[in-house]
Order: sequence, then C-alpha cells, then structure tokens
Amino acid sequence: MEINRLAPSRDESADGPVLTPEAVEIWAASEAGQPDDEAVRPNVQGGRERGLILHKLLEEVLTGETPDDAGALSERARALIGEIGRPVMADPSQGLSPDELAGCVVRTLALPEIAELRPTLVPELAVYAAVDVDGVEQATVGIADATSFDNAGRPTVVIDWKSDVEPTAETLNLYRAQVLAYLDMTGTDRGLIVFVTTGQVIAVTPTPAPMAV
Repeated sequence: MEINRLAPSRDESADGPVLTPEAVEIWAASEAGQPDDEAVRPNVQGGRERGLILHKLLEEVLTGETPDDAGALSERARALIGEIGRPVMADPSQGLSPDELAGCVVRTLALPEIAELRPTLVPELAVYAAVDVDGVEQATVGIADATSFDNAGRPTVVIDWKSDVEPTAETLNLYRAQVLAYLDMTGTDRGLIVFVTTGQVIAVTPTPAPMAV
C-alpha cells in the first residue's frame, strides 16, 4: 500500500504550507514579522537561533534537566549559545542574550494558563494519525511542543511555543492552523499558542465534528 506522510509545519513563517513532507527538526524555528497593532513590542532581535534556544530551555525545564530559576536558565542559555557558535550579547537588541532568554522562560512558566497546567505537561510529544485517501494511506506525523494529560492519561491541552517578536495577522492564522492539525490528530479539546517573548496566549479549539445525518 502506498503511504504518503505529512507533518504540520513547525516553521514559524507565514510563507509555507500547514502540512509539509515529514519534518526532521525537533525544535521550532522563528522568523520576525511586522506588528499588526500599535502595542509596544520588546526591543529584541528575533531569529531562528533564538527560537531554537527558547524551545530547548522550555523542554529541559519540563523534563527536569534544567532548574526553572533565572540564574540556572541564563547559564544554560549561555552554554547553548556557545554550542551553536554564536556570540553572547548583553543587549538582546544586538543578538542572543542569556539573561533575556532566561527571562522569557521564567515569565512564560509564570503565565496563569501555563502555571495551572505545568504539573501535567509532557514536552515534545510525538503524534500520529492516518486516513485512507483514494486507496492511499495518508499518515500525518508531528511533535507537539508540550501536552497536558488528565489523570486517565488522555491529552487535554496541546501547547505550541512561539518565539516571534512581532507576528503578523497572516502568521497568527498559520499558527492556528498548525495547532488545529495537532488537535484533530490527538482528539484534544484545547490548544494554546504561547508567544514566549510577549506573553500573549491564543486559544485554539478543534474542528467541529460533522453532524450525523
């Protein structure tokens, strides 16, 4: 049987499709956009590498590899910056700043929506779904940044961390579609897009089930 494998895109860009050929990256990327409102934005230099480090820090906190205090996170961020061969900057508007990265993680974990779920969060959850389309098994695979489970082990919330500094309306729509794909794949009732730079949280609900005829 022919199998066609797709994955919800984890690239933080509005240019690509929601479903792409199977992804090999584990961490999400980041692209800066333009603001769609007049809100004050942080003076931070966005970029793919910043997104990689933020995702890695959040993953390590949830697995217990790295403590969630600002000092430990800053030291770990400094090490990760060195591992990717980038210079450490004190000013986040000029590049990768360990203190700024650590502060983003601390503030994100303190968000009410995240603090409530944190004891139940599992990072980097692989998800899979398959349907038959005209005799071809179409398998959709992906990795959710963090997933909350209830006491029965059922997924209840899927979280997608985003590191964008200034996401556009188009980018927000793409991110909603990406999270929606994960909700439909897992049968989860709620999704959250969490912008770790600004603290903005956007809720996503699953596609309504078709009404029985």
